[in-house]
Order: sequence, then C-alpha cells, then structure tokens
Amino acid sequence: MRRVAGRQGRLILCLLGLLFSGTLTARAGDALLTMTFENVSGKPEYHWIGESFAVTMSDLIDVPGLMVVSLNERNLAYERLGIPTRDILTRAAVIRLAEAAQANLALVGDYDIGGDPGAITIAIRARLIETREGRLVGNKSFNFSGPLAELQVMQGQLAWNILYERDPALPYSRDKMVTRAKSIPPRAFESFVKGFLTGDQKLRESFLRRALQEYDSESGAGHYAQALYELGTLLYSQRNFAEAAKLLGQLTSDDPHYVEGQYFFGLAAYNSGNVSGAASAYEKLAALLPMAEVYNNAGALLTAKGDLPAALPVLKRGVEANSNDVMLRFNYGYALWKAKNFEQAVPQLKAVVAANNRDGEALYLLAKSLAAAGNKTEADQVDQDAKRYLGNYARWEVAPDKMPSLVRLKTDFNYAAFYRLGRQQQRSPEVPRGQAASMQQAMERARQFFAARQDAEALNELQQVLASDPTFAEAHLLRGRLYQRRNEVENAVNALKAAVYWNPRLTGAHVALGQIYLARGDRASALTHGKRAIELDPQDREAVALMRQIESDR
Repeated sequence: MRRVAGRQGRLILCLLGLLFSGTLTARAGDALLTMTFENVSGKPEYHWIGESFAVTMSDLIDVPGLMVVSLNERNLAYERLGIPTRDILTRAAVIRLAEAAQANLALVGDYDIGGDPGAITIAIRARLIETREGRLVGNKSFNFSGPLAELQVMQGQLAWNILYERDPALPYSRDKMVTRAKSIPPRAFESFVKGFLTGDQKLRESFLRRALQEYDSESGAGHYAQALYELGTLLYSQRNFAEAAKLLGQLTSDDPHYVEGQYFFGLAAYNSGNVSGAASAYEKLAALLPMAEVYNNAGALLTAKGDLPAALPVLKRGVEANSNDVMLRFNYGYALWKAKNFEQAVPQLKAVVAANNRDGEALYLLAKSLAAAGNKTEADQVDQDAKRYLGNYARWEVAPDKMPSLVRLKTDFNYAAFYRLGRQQQRSPEVPRGQAASMQQAMERARQFFAARQDAEALNELQQVLASDPTFAEAHLLRGRLYQRRNEVENAVNALKAAVYWNPRLTGAHVALGQIYLARGDRASALTHGKRAIELDPQDREAVALMRQIESDR
C-alpha cells in the first residue's frame, strides 16, 4: 500500500462545480470523502470493517484530478461540525460533512456478515453521492458478496468501479487495482484498522505492533508504511522518542504520511540526542512545506547543529511570511546573535520582549546585542530586566561558554493548515494575471540561462519564481537539474524531491532522481523512480534509457 510522497498534502482539491447526467464525467477537481460503512449484521466484532473502506480507498484511489479526503481530515470535519465520529449519518448529514471537508463526492455504504463460523461471508452495498446535487452518481449502487477472506479483493473492485464510473477510459486494469488492494496481508490489515479505530492507547499500540509483526511475517517485502507512521507518532506522544525515531525513520518519500512522519521524526530524533539527523529532516521539509512550524524547527535545529549559514535564510524566510510568530522571531534573533550580527538581532528580540516582557532568555540576548551594537544606555536598562527574570543570569555571566542551546521548537503539527495548503496547491491558483505572466517570463529566462550554462543567472530567476510560488514543481525540477549538472548532489536531490512532492506525475523529476540514486549505487531507489517514470510516460527516452541502465547493472 505504498503511495506517492506527501499523500495528505495532495489529497484534497477544491470544488469546481460538477454537472452530472447519468454517470460521473471525469473532470479535474473532484474530491472523494469515504464514510464509515454501516454494519447491519448486529455483530460488533465486525465493526472494524466499516472503517476499513476509508483506509483502503484513501490508499488505492490515486489518479490525476480525483483525490480522497484522508481519515485525519475527515475526522477534523467531524470535529468542526460537532458530530461524533461513530454516528451513522443521514444523507443530509453526509452532505454537510462533505461540504465541511470540501469534498464534492461521498462514498457511503453498508455490509452484512453471514455464513457459518468456519465460512464467514460478507455482502457489501456501496453508493456514490454527488453532494451538490444530493443524488446517487449513475442512480445505482455497487454490490459485492463473497467470503470475508476476500474483503480486500472486493474493496479493490469497488475502487476500480468508482474510477471507471468517473472515467470509462480508465488506464488502470481491475486486476491491477485488486492486486494493490491485496498488497497488505489480511491479518496485518485487520490489526491496523482495529488499532486506528481504538481510543485506548495501550490497545492501540498493541494492535499496531501486531500489524507490523504480521506484515513482516507474511509479506517479506518492503514495509507497512501506514502502521509505521501511526505507531511512530503514538510512541512520540508517549515520549518514547528513541523508538519513535527508529520507526518514523523507515518511511521513504514514496510512502503515505512521509511528510508528517518527517516532522515527528525530527522532533523524536532531537529529543533522542540526534541533532544532526533532526536538522537534516527539517531542512528537507523546509523545501517542501512553507509552514511556520517547519521553518521554525528547521532554522532552530540548524542553529543547534551549528550551521548558521543554512539556518539564517530559513528563519528569515519564516519570519517574513509569519512576522507575528514570536517563537520564529526568537530563533531568528538568537541565530543572528550567535552569528554576531547584533544590529539585525535587536529588532527580532525586541519583538519577542514586546510580546512577553518577562522572557528572561530574550531579555538577556537583547541586552547583549544592544551592548555589542553600541547602544549602552538601552542595553543597561534591558540588562536589569534580564537579571530579574533569568534564573541562569549569574551562571551565564561567569561561564558564557557553558550557556546551553536556547533554540525553541514547535511540537504541534497544524494538520488543518497542512490540508489547506494541499488544497491551495492542487487547484489552479488564482493569481493576478500580471504576476502569472511575470513568473512565466522568469521561468523562460531561467530555461535560457540553463541552456547557456549561465548557472548563477538561472538560479537567480528560479529563486524569484519560487519566492512567488514555492509549489511551482517545474521550477524545482529545473533547479534540481542545474544542481545535478554542477554535481551538487544533496541540493539536487532536495530540489527534485520538492518537484515530485508538488507534482508526483513529473516524469523528468523521477528520471533525474533515478539517475542520481543509480550513480550513488542505490539501485532500489533508482528502480523505484525509474518504474514510476515509465508508468507516467512509457515513451520518455530518458526514462527508457534509465531503466535499461538499471537492468544492465544487475
């Protein structure tokens, strides 16, 4: 059940207005909300199956123009409406929930369990609702029945039918969809869903650990990414940082929840003493997610690592975008102070003190910065307040070299902002015509400079483009190609991963990543990106050449 990187960041598309006539016509901008299916059998031991449909649909349905509302975002919509997640909803309530989740399609259904104890069967009925019209798509339901052991097969068939109903020219075969649905061993799948559902933390941990064990014992290939993420974040919340970092560190850029996983991996790694690993994780995230908490933690951890040249531009970017964020301004002021750029540190630290005039650490840094900048009178005044509110004042004065790292990290991940950002980047941005034209002109100049091997000029143009739109995948791709040509491998990989994140169907980015990984000797990663490139464009010469090279290196 592996998916494209940053799945949740690309799950939701805005409503673009659907007009139905019998069947659902394929069009960009469709978003699907999968509800918990109703258990009509009266057998509570099979309640877990109801949520398994949402788990499967969010994993299987991954086509351009049709995305699935993640389980977490669906639950946020429940919270906004004040509806208990376990309630069985009327069609009107489902439509309200879909509107809250900004989905124009809702999948609802029920299932019945029958048969003898040794031969349990299931009968499934699913319906697709167009929420604006409030009616069934195609005025029909999807019905499946068979042994319960074939549940994932039927869910794969349901996913295919939904996609086919939307687009009869679907380039995916039913068998391929079913194979994907069956890629997680049934027992591991059941344990994962039960773990996801339960609110009991100990029971949740037990189910998730069991899911990983059952996957490893029955599959033998890859890893169960969703279970790794859920267990890793659970252990992080329990302050088991070392194991949380170990689990979350196994996620790769092709996995669901990779981006969120990197966020918590960085925090877990830092709390486990791995400052360098934490800084590296956040530095990569900062190239993907223009979010305050990402900028803050990336800059703070790079500062803690001692890499001020890398920390300062990240923190500056964060402060420019979030000037009212006091923690960001503290970290930026602190980094400037460490870099001995005292005059620029002063306004940042003043903003922190203005928000909290008892912040001893900020007062201390501000006093030292003012003094170093030559403003002795004001420095003395601030220093008096620092003595009053900083318990470690005397210790730091006597032994300044023993002063600990003062970086401040954000520990909460703003899921609502994350999903909102995903929406904004998936839809066609409504930018002013002049700005769009300016960006295109800058991109064209960058391409010309790239072709002329004028790298500095090309980078300057690309920086302007990405400053206006940090999600412009083609700009990230060209930047990655440029770094690749200059043999700046890490910069190239980061830029190309950003390109793939914002546009997972960008063939050139997958090819370039495959080339880099192959050159590094990482054949498995090269093969992953090579296969993805071929899937996207079987006629792409570079993709074909890459796959031939990978095969010849066996």
